[in-house]
Amino acid sequence: MTFVEQEIAHIARVMPQSLVGDFEEAVMGPAYWRRRLHALLKQNHLTHVQLVTVDTLLRQLDGFEAIGRWMPQSSKAERMTVRSRREAQASAAV
Repeated sequence: MTFVEQEIAHIARVMPQSLVGDFEEAVMGPAYWRRRLHALLKQNHLTHVQLVTVDTLLRQLDGFEAIGRWMPQSSKAERMTVRSRREAQASAAV
């Protein structure tokens, strides 16, 4: 396994856990992971599969940022989310 493959595998394994683990806030924030992924993209010798994998990881990171999953929710926001889900389920059942 090449260094690039090892880096990609490491990021794929560790990034989600560092963003949404059992911690109050992210161990390593999105900016850290974005820098690491962009550093890999700057290397000119990535294969197509490696490029696709890095792109997929960047898209996953975008998703984490869009929904804020790595940030702890306040109890008020959590109650609102649960209520919204219940209302959506009730209206879908009708």
